Amino acid sequence: MLKRRRTHQFKRNTSHTSPNRRRVLTKNSHKKVLNRRKAFAIMQMDEMAEKNESAAQPS
Repeated sequence: MLKRRRTHQFKRNTSHTSPNRRRVLTKNSHKKVLNRRKAFAIMQMDEMAEKNESAAQPS
């Protein structure tokens, strides 16, 4: 499973900035989250494909 990321540093950075800067920071961090989820999904699909291949091959 995916581990939770620490958000304390992020919250400290965003709470004392301008709204525009805050928007940029949240957009960048959201992109990171989406990329991590995508990578995790690809890993899951690869594992499932390997299981199916090993189950399909007669031993």
